[in-house]
Amino acid sequence: MVVLSIESFAKNDSNKVILLTDETSQIHVTSYFDFFLDTNARYSIDQISSHEFQDHFKRVTDSHILFDYLDSPIWLRITINNNQSIYNHSWYLESWGFDIKNVTFYFPKPNGTFETSTAGFERPFEERSVKHKNFNYFLDLRPSETKTYYLKIKRSYNQEFSFHLRTNEKFLSHSLNEYFLLGIYYGVLVIILTFNFYLFYRLRDTLYLYFPCLIIACIWFSLGRDGLGFQYLWPNSPWVNKLNNEKFVELIIILSTLLFSERYIQKYTKNKNVMKLTVWAILLKLLLFVNQLFFFELNYVNYIVITIIILLIPFSLGLYSLLKAKIYSWSYVFAYLCLFLVIVYSYSKSIQLFDNPVLNWYFVYPVIFAEMILFSFSIFNQLKFLQNQFLTANAEKTIALEKNNQLTQELNSKLKEKVRARTEKIEKMAADLAQKNVELQTTNVKLQELNSQVTQLNNYLQENNKILKSSVEEVTKDLALMKGLDFEDFKNVFPDKDTCLKFISELKWKDKYHCKKCEYNKFTEGPNHGRRCKNCNYYESPTVDTLFHKLKFPIEKAFYILYLSNRKDVDLTLNELSEILELRRETCWAFKNKISQAMEKVGHNKDLNGWETLALVHLE
Repeated sequence: MVVLSIESFAKNDSNKVILLTDETSQIHVTSYFDFFLDTNARYSIDQISSHEFQDHFKRVTDSHILFDYLDSPIWLRITINNNQSIYNHSWYLESWGFDIKNVTFYFPKPNGTFETSTAGFERPFEERSVKHKNFNYFLDLRPSETKTYYLKIKRSYNQEFSFHLRTNEKFLSHSLNEYFLLGIYYGVLVIILTFNFYLFYRLRDTLYLYFPCLIIACIWFSLGRDGLGFQYLWPNSPWVNKLNNEKFVELIIILSTLLFSERYIQKYTKNKNVMKLTVWAILLKLLLFVNQLFFFELNYVNYIVITIIILLIPFSLGLYSLLKAKIYSWSYVFAYLCLFLVIVYSYSKSIQLFDNPVLNWYFVYPVIFAEMILFSFSIFNQLKFLQNQFLTANAEKTIALEKNNQLTQELNSKLKEKVRARTEKIEKMAADLAQKNVELQTTNVKLQELNSQVTQLNNYLQENNKILKSSVEEVTKDLALMKGLDFEDFKNVFPDKDTCLKFISELKWKDKYHCKKCEYNKFTEGPNHGRRCKNCNYYESPTVDTLFHKLKFPIEKAFYILYLSNRKDVDLTLNELSEILELRRETCWAFKNKISQAMEKVGHNKDLNGWETLALVHLE
């Protein structure tokens, strides 16, 4: 039980002190933090922790701390006084929430300096001192000690923070309970997944392939949301976390749902319009996905509304088809409603249904769980429906066979009477048939001859196919071994200065524009693809603070030198490069040396990074 009374903390002029007593085992301490916004990211821990700087901190009044300045780090400060008489308690500070971009914890040392521990969403999991999906730090706070700790946090969105102080016993209990519940959640999903794979193996119906795809996507989404995937599956690949947060998994969930829903409806009633609308919905969702990543990113409200409309149109027509066929699958309807709730709640991270951020974050899990259970019930109901149809068809078939038997008996009696009359006629016909049989045998011999000829032609075609296949493989191999672009081909891509400046402008300001003078983010287009601040009228050229700043020769030739520097298959001498680009040998050498300095400055890796990443390196 958490015991936190008015006496559990004390106030002074600059900082609120958390008082740990013998009755205290865990405290939610988010509101006890002070914060400072480092807009230019220029302060060090020595400056932040200095006595003169303490008045710059402000009290945290909201669990989000700040709703803006996502590009600026936030410094947090907390002071804790251990007034316990128990010496065998260890205290941990836990920052709940897996997707903090970067967090550095500063532990005070006796000599006045600080020891650091850095972790985050974009850093390898193995860097953490406590191997837990959340950020946990051992405080090393003895009884009668008072220490002030600092954290430096970088966010990727306006996330809600939740900080807790826990004893070692409470930390273990909380972690085990959380992992146990998550284990049950994933275990049930894996059981449903295995069962549907079994159905697909036995029935060979794509319905039982689309549903596992949906389950796998939901498992992937959940692993990326709670941090277990980062902890156990891709600890050394933090880029997977970013992939998990860029709508890709949501796209797979929606496409799988559309395909599953279409096949589910077709099992009950054949409606070609449902199939057409499903195909159109898939195409529209793919276009929306590409637009969000590469073109004009919509506001999340508009994005959610469009996504729900895309899902709702084929769903509504399918539901109408079911109702028209007098099939009432309520589990299917409620499962779809759960899917809508998952999309809205998971994409809009600002929605807060509960006061507890942990409940807000994990609320989507029981919804996904309910969605999978309801879809499974829908499948069971459909299997029962198909089984009933099979039994009904068998009963109708049995009745039809009985009627056929009665008709057969009646016909047999009539046929017996006619058999005698037709026997003579049949004998005559048999003689004719014998003669025709001879003719058929002759024809059969001719057909066999033709068959042997066709076989020979088939063998010939197979040999030609093998030759063609080997030719295709050789051409494919030649294509795979083709080199990059020479200067003439490269000039077709970047033919002039305007094209190069436009490319640099888009690369430089692809995320967001901020004026170098006043940090204002509104601008107008200037000459040569530059940008002029609407606040202070400062004009910034695309080449400022780039590798091409103050370039003394055509920028398109500099582009080609930079392009060649990132290729391993081309190694031109300075004389060859000078001759190709019609530049002086010293000019080529100077710019290649500038590129080498840029590579060394950013730790450029030719295997992992493209040449364009060096364009924005500023050396002056």
